[in-house]
Amino acid sequence: MNRKSIWGVVLVLLSAFVGSASGTLYASTISLHAEKLGAPHCIVTALPMGFPSIIGLIILLPVGILADRTGRRKQIVLAAMAVTIVANVGLAFSNSWITLSIWRIFSGLPFSFMPLYVVLVSFMFSEQKRGSAVSLASGSGMLGMGVSQALSGYLENVMGGSVGLYYLAAVLAVLAFLFLLPVKIPVIKNPTGISGKNIGAVIQNKAIIYIGITLMIYLTGWYAIYGSFPVVQVNVFHTSGELVSVIFAVISVMLGLGTFIWGPVIDKIGAKKTLFIALSISASATFIMLPLLSSKWAYVLLFWLGTIGGVAGSPCASFFAIKIVKPELTTIGINMIFMFVMLAGIIGGFIAGPLIAGIELFGMILVAAILELIGVVMLFGISDM
Repeated sequence: MNRKSIWGVVLVLLSAFVGSASGTLYASTISLHAEKLGAPHCIVTALPMGFPSIIGLIILLPVGILADRTGRRKQIVLAAMAVTIVANVGLAFSNSWITLSIWRIFSGLPFSFMPLYVVLVSFMFSEQKRGSAVSLASGSGMLGMGVSQALSGYLENVMGGSVGLYYLAAVLAVLAFLFLLPVKIPVIKNPTGISGKNIGAVIQNKAIIYIGITLMIYLTGWYAIYGSFPVVQVNVFHTSGELVSVIFAVISVMLGLGTFIWGPVIDKIGAKKTLFIALSISASATFIMLPLLSSKWAYVLLFWLGTIGGVAGSPCASFFAIKIVKPELTTIGINMIFMFVMLAGIIGGFIAGPLIAGIELFGMILVAAILELIGVVMLFGISDM
């Protein structure tokens, strides 16, 4: 890889870093903002990840088809960032939980388009280094989430409230656009075009569907804890808003660092073994939470541990898709799996609040732990890769 190519990779990774931050800077504070606006339980816990996942579930497959048919993957990401700028400004003008929720759907585009960043970076590396390439792209995005959230509580105070955070998020989306704009990305597409038969073969691929369902079941449990985390910290453990933002940010930093860690492991032992080890760690941490729910820091530390394991799902899923489908169909393959991830984010986010209200925190964690365990067991049905 020459110097020009290296700089291209750096710019794409920087775009992923600030782009993901533009959609998650306020993830630890938006739930509390919604509570002040009188939002019901299911809405409050769905705002960090449930609502952002809605847009992804709707557009991921059409976007994947468009990207692989035209090869214009970079231009699609640029368009997504432009919409994110508008959505974040919209959040700043929201004066009810309904408008806040609507704009949050569209501000979730950076998270939804993270698979496209993975494809962009993977095309800039050799096939032998695809695991590391996937982890670099995913990890940069996750790290952007964490670093931005670590400062969100402080920035909210400095800027006089959530409105300032929304404007800052819009600025970050502008930077993501500008970083990506000059980069030349290899255009990989089928010279004869992609037929409906090609697309159907990916959509109906049993391996892709099984992997997607497995991750969806596991992640529904993880997202239930993730989406409810800020509210649980404030309402159950009486943690201050600033400390919540820092604790929540560490989760996102671990998502980034964990992704960097698991990439080389995938290259070494394969995606299936990596995913089994990682998700087993995560599910075990969730079960251990159950008798320790009286301790705030036990809850925090164990979820941090569960996050380190759970984040392997992102690079492993992308790696599976890259191996299963043809290069010119990579975006469709990855997006197909990530549709299940988005569905998990929606279900987990919306059920967490009602579960806590109905069967309390212990019941919600027990449901999450069982779902994670089912996901681990289902890994035995995936072929070695």
